[in-house]
Order: sequence, then structure tokens, then C-alpha cells
Amino acid sequence: MAGRVPPQNLEAEQSILGSLMLDPEAWDQVSDLIEPQDFYKNGHQVLFKAIKELITRSLPVDLITVNNLLISNGELQAAGGAEYLADLVGRTVSSANVSVYAKIVKEKSLLRKMIHTSTEILEKSYAEDFITVDHFLDEAEEKFYKLGEQKSAQGLNGPLELVRDSMMKIEELFKQKAEITGIPTGLTLLDKMTSGLHGGELIVIAARPSMGKTAFSLNLAQHMAVKCKKTVAYFSLEMSQQAVMMRVLAAEARINMKELRSGKLADTAWPKLIHAAGLISESKLFIDETSGLSPLELRSRCRRLKAQHGLDCIMIDYLQLMKLKEKTESREREVAEISRTLKSIAKELDVPVIALAQLNRGVEGRTEKRPMLSDLRESGSIEQDADIIMMLYRDDYYDKEDQEKKGHAEVIIGKQRNGPTGTVRLTFDADHGRFRDADPEPSHPLPPPPIAGPPGGPKGPPMAGKPRNFAPGAGAP
Repeated sequence: MAGRVPPQNLEAEQSILGSLMLDPEAWDQVSDLIEPQDFYKNGHQVLFKAIKELITRSLPVDLITVNNLLISNGELQAAGGAEYLADLVGRTVSSANVSVYAKIVKEKSLLRKMIHTSTEILEKSYAEDFITVDHFLDEAEEKFYKLGEQKSAQGLNGPLELVRDSMMKIEELFKQKAEITGIPTGLTLLDKMTSGLHGGELIVIAARPSMGKTAFSLNLAQHMAVKCKKTVAYFSLEMSQQAVMMRVLAAEARINMKELRSGKLADTAWPKLIHAAGLISESKLFIDETSGLSPLELRSRCRRLKAQHGLDCIMIDYLQLMKLKEKTESREREVAEISRTLKSIAKELDVPVIALAQLNRGVEGRTEKRPMLSDLRESGSIEQDADIIMMLYRDDYYDKEDQEKKGHAEVIIGKQRNGPTGTVRLTFDADHGRFRDADPEPSHPLPPPPIAGPPGGPKGPPMAGKPRNFAPGAGAP
């Protein structure tokens, strides 16, 4: 690669600079497309910075003002000299195509950065300068993703295109004639209030510790993956994959979690457990147990999963356990950046992203224990970025002596960008780790799950395969 000239287009760079000195209004066409470092020639970077400084200070931009600023900054010769500036303006006939030239310069800049990044990765690969191959792959993918982020945003769209797309969506929903237009949660009243969970949404499920956040999220994941046949990526930053799967099995089979963990199962429990294991094995529930996962790592893994198996929903347990690779000024800034990135992931992959979150201790100091939006811990940006905020509350957590309150649970929808707020009453079955629709009679028992036939029957053994998962050390099957 030595001696090869990197991708560049000096003529396009010259045309941009000449256009800006000839017609300063052309700045609006290029300012969100390129930065000084996108220019290949150092002198062009210096000149573009000078033009940008004049415009930022609301000063006139022409050959004379740019020349004077460069002289005062001691950068005239670095920019090419007075004659070169005059030549740039003289050869520019019009600024009509300046945005086209800016895109060319941006593309060449991205190609150079790709070459630089590829060279870095190549050198690290030869030197084996990394902790593990899996971490190195994540790092490499993150670097290329950041390059992709540097591409200009889509920008403004006109009403014709937007109205057409919106009308097509409305017609599609009308033809469905269904109350639930998103992915169902399996909870009737919650689905009615939200119309299901929709692509592009960031949904935050917040609660104090031990209120049932993980159980609630696993119930949703289980319903989506097993009943709705959706592909779900579940990121467990606190619990191991095995612990998560045991909870899912207990809930699906409706077996007491303590009995399952101890292995002291009654004979009648085994058929239910085998049947549940078969259902989950055939589902597309993928679990990642990486601690301290960064949003960019999560994005990379979800993009790979979507390419290989499709993707319908992402769940994170929980948001405040995620970490950024770069240091930030404060934890609040870090959480703000994490929530912003999760929202962008939801939009990019067009899936609902469900993030669990801790509420602060202020709840415990109040007489009224029901949580409020102001109880969200560490960052108000979570409230700003989220499309839906659900807060879990259980009476029996605070009043364990009152048997009438046993199992009473509420999902308080404190924010819903595209729908109503309010409270949904549920029943929590702690023994099986299940939230379900509230019964008219609190004592109403859970309906028994379907029982599989005997192993080796005409349909073959129900326990075919094993629960799927994806982790840093193992690709998705």
C-alpha cells in the first residue's frame, strides 16, 4: 500500500472553497455535510476553517475578508497564499453544484478513514494486540459503525413523500381492523392502552429493586418469542443466561421457582417442564449475559442477529448497568448518552427497545409508595428519550401482612408519547414469576398449562434441541 495515493478529489475541494467565497449563502448547502478534516489538502482545511469562523461570527465572507483573517491568524501561506485564493474564486463560475461537490468530498474522506481504520485493525491482528478475539471483533465493528455514523443525516423531507407514506401506513392499519397494531405483550389491558409495542419505540420499565422488573420483562419476552413467534434479543447484564432460562422455564411450565432451583420436583412437574423446554427450544429467544455492555456493542450484536435470524424486539436488564467505552464528565451524562443511543437503535432497526431502569430511593421515604416519573434514577434524559415509561408497583411488597393485597400489582403508564397514560391492574404470581391479567376474584387459580404427550410418542420427543442464546463467545445458531 506504500506509495499509493489515498482517495481524494482536489477539484471538488477547490470548487467548494471558491463557491463559498463567491456566494456565502452556499454555506447552508454544505455545513451539515462536511467538516474541515474532510478535505484532503491541509491548505484547504485551513481555508475552510477560516470561512467557517467568519460565518460563525456573522461577518461578511469574500476574497478580501478571508484573506485578512488568514493574515491575522498567520495562516495565509498555509492556505496557499493570496494568489491561490484569487485563483479559486476566479475559476468558480457558479455555486449551483456545491452540495454535489460536498458529497464527493465527504465520500472520499470516508474512504480514507476506512483505509486508516482497516490498517489499524490489520496491524492489531498481526500483533495479536487484544484481550480476546471476541472483544477485538466488537472493537473492530464499533470502529466501522462510527464511520457509518459520520454519513450525513437524511435531512428534511417534503410533505408529498411524508403524506404518501403516512397514508399507506394508515390504510395498512385500517385493513388489519385490530386493536393491537404492535407486538402484543400478552396482558389484555396493557395491550389495549398501548396497542402493542411498536418498532422505533424506546420503552422504559422502571421500579424499585425486588418489585419484579426482571420477571415482568421475561414474561413479555416469553410471550413474544413463544406465543407470537417473534425474534427477541434479551440482554441480561446482571443475571447469567442459565438463571434467566430457569426463570423462563419456571414461568412457562408454572413450576415453583424454588423447587426448580433445588431440583426437588414432583413427578407431576416433569411433563410440564419437558413441554415448556420444548416450546422454548423452538422459539427465537436469544440471551446475552455480557456485563457492562456498551450501547455500541449492543447495536453491533443486534445488527448481526437481525441479518442472521431477523429481529422483532430488544430487551435490556437493566439500563443503568450499561457502560460507555469513553469517559464522561458525570454518570448523568453517561446515562443520557446511553438512553439517546438506545432510542437511535430502536429507530435504526425498527424494533421496540425495552430497557429496565431503577427508581431512586426517594420512593421509600414517602407515605405514598407509588412511583412517579421524577423517581427515575440518574438522568431526566431517560424520561425525555422514552416513548413509553411504565412503572411497576406492588402493594404486598410494602404490606406483607395484609393477605388481601397479596399478588396485587400495577403497571403505571406515566408517559406514552402516542397514547393515554393511566394504570393497569395485574396479578403477580411470585411462586412462578408470572404477571397476568388481574382476576375478578383474587383467589382465582392459574389455568393449567397444556401437557405434552409421553416422550418418544408418535410426534417424537418434545425436548428437541436446546434453548438458543448468543453470547460474546458463541455466535447465534
